[in-house]
Parts: sequence; structure tokens; C-alpha cells
Amino acid sequence: MEFIRKIDFGLDVLEKNDFKSYYSYVFNDEIGGLISKSQNNDFLKNKAFIINEVPSYIKTKINNSSDTIKIKTINTYSGSFINISKYNNIDLYLKKEISSQRRSTLNRCQKRLDLCINPSYKIFYGDISRTEYNKIFNDYKLMLKRRLAQKNSYWEELEFWEERYARTYDLINEKKASIFVIYDSDKPISIYINSNFNDILYIEVIAYDIDYSKFKLGFSALVKVIEWAILNNYKLIDMSKGDFYYKERFRNGTYYFQKHLIYDNSNLSIKLNIFILFLKLKAMYNLLPILKKLKINKIYRSYIIRKNKNKLSTNTLENYSFSKEKIDSFNFVKSDKINIEEAKYSFLKEEFHNYLFLNFEKKTDVDIYKINDAIFFKGQKTIQKTTVTKL
Repeated sequence: MEFIRKIDFGLDVLEKNDFKSYYSYVFNDEIGGLISKSQNNDFLKNKAFIINEVPSYIKTKINNSSDTIKIKTINTYSGSFINISKYNNIDLYLKKEISSQRRSTLNRCQKRLDLCINPSYKIFYGDISRTEYNKIFNDYKLMLKRRLAQKNSYWEELEFWEERYARTYDLINEKKASIFVIYDSDKPISIYINSNFNDILYIEVIAYDIDYSKFKLGFSALVKVIEWAILNNYKLIDMSKGDFYYKERFRNGTYYFQKHLIYDNSNLSIKLNIFILFLKLKAMYNLLPILKKLKINKIYRSYIIRKNKNKLSTNTLENYSFSKEKIDSFNFVKSDKINIEEAKYSFLKEEFHNYLFLNFEKKTDVDIYKINDAIFFKGQKTIQKTTVTKL
């Protein structure tokens, strides 16, 4: 079936704004609005395409004079979106869509982040320097690897890093993509990479520094992204596939990704091959929920993780246990002071940020000392003695 051309809806249709090569009519059924319209698709005669990853809220039609160009659709995986068309500020969205308990948690983590770290927030859309772009992409890759190593998991996004890196710079400057970053000083600690099309913001990649996990950076960043989208007149935020915790909390709608099989029904060879392909794909996606219940998917994921383990990190994450206690004072000399930014002390960073969060301390107000095998975090309000044991 080599003659059936494979098309990626995001890369080949959306990113290139090339709807007319495949459809006569394209409409956003969730938020309303005509996306594309053309006279007919007679040029599709004697051709066959399979277009992958089409959101089901995008409605399409094909017109042709002989009525021989047909389309078959297959639902594949579920996706999530946030319809923000009826909100003109972030507070209205949060009040309507997020529970009071969840809002309280979000506010607490945001206030603690601002107090302890005093981060800065920036979105790159329409302009980014090559230097900053390279830094963000290198950090995003490192964050992703560390998080996956921590979870002993694997994500195929690593396979597409080079491709995404190669194309996103130009897309940002063309306002077809954007990157939202939370910085601690000049260091990225949370990154959202998005695609931008008309009034839809597509969240492509999320990464965060696991040393700051206590602050729930993913949630804080998502709220900022939603706020930016509302202020810039976007109507829909597409969160893509996957039933992740944060998506369940923020989404207000779901949809299916679809495969569109577009073909010339008058060509018997094409018609037969499309029919066979349609049956195979239909059977496969009907079978997937059954395999999931039997936990076959977990066996497969375990195989993928083992197969790609060497790609996760050049350095395996080392494990430490921390025994901590609050003390009133301790004896130290200036030479005992250490710089946690030095690579040899990187294992202390998560514990240090936990200390800041739990004790309402500002990062700039805390000195760190190493005396024998003990670490001391000395802030304005509290002193914590931490004994580190390598596991």
C-alpha cells in the first residue's frame, strides 16, 4: 500500500495551513468558525491519503464534480481541550472550571513560588534569539530525561527532539509556535512548547525541573499559559492525548483523534486497498481497550522502557535519603559555606527547595553549610540540619 500517502495533520496540514490540498470545507465545531473553503477536490482523482491525528472537533467535507472522492474516518485515541471562548480573564475561568479546593492549592503553590524563588515568566512568540532558543531546548531535553529516569519511564518525544529543535525556531519567529518559560534567575525551570494556529493554542511539550517539584510548577505554568491565551483572544487550548492528572483537572472537554482515509472511489485498486486498510485499523483500535484491560499495554511499555533505557540519561539518577531536624543554632566558620549551584552538590537541590517551601524562606536569604557529613540550611526564620545518606 505504498501508494497511500501518509500525512500528519499537525505538521503537513495545520503548520503549513494547507487544508485545500485535502479538504473542500474545514470548520471548527467546538468554538465555531470556518477554517478553510475551496471549490472542489477534483485534483484528488486517482490518489489516496491517510491523514493522521485529526481532532474530531475539526469537521471536514470533500466536494468533487463526479462525487467519487470519499473519506472514511476512524477514531483512535482520546484528547483533551480547554474551551476558553466564554472567558475574558483567568479568574473567571478558574472560578468556573476549577474546584475551590484545587484553586486554594494553586494559589498556595503560586504564592510560595513567588515568595521563595521570585521567578520571572516569559513567553516567546514572534521573536526569540538563537542563544536563548538553544538554551531552552537543551534544558528542556535535560529536564525530560531526568523526569523519565526518575519515573523509570520513556516518552517518544525524545525521538523527535532533533526534528522539533530544527523547525521550532523559525515557527516562533513566524508566530506559528510559542514557548512559555518560568525562570529562576536566568535558569529555565518549567517549559511549555506550543503550536499556534488562528485562535487555537496546541500544547505540544511540557517539561519541568524535578528539583522544584514541591512547587507544582506544571500547574503554575499551565495557569500562566491559559491566562496568556485568554488575554490574546485564543478560544481553545488543545492539550493533546493522554489521561494525565493535570489534564483531568483543567480540561472542560474531550475529543477523539481521527485517521482520515481520503481516496478515489472510482479507482478499483485504490478502493480495495483502502477497504482492507480501513478494516485493519478499525479492528486494531477496537482491540486496544481490550488489551488495556488485560494490561498488555503495560507489558509493552515495560519492553519499550528496557529497549530505550540507554537514551534516558548518560548519568543514572543517584538516590539519597535525608534525615532532617530543626535546630536553634550551630557553630560554623566561613569556610564551611558551600555553593549549591556547584555540580557536586546537585543532589541537594530538591531538598533545599523543599526546605524553602515548607519554611517560607526566600532563596536569597538562606546560607548553606557543610560540616562533616551534615548539611545546614540557615535561613532568616529557621535552621535545618540535614544528614545525607547515599542509598
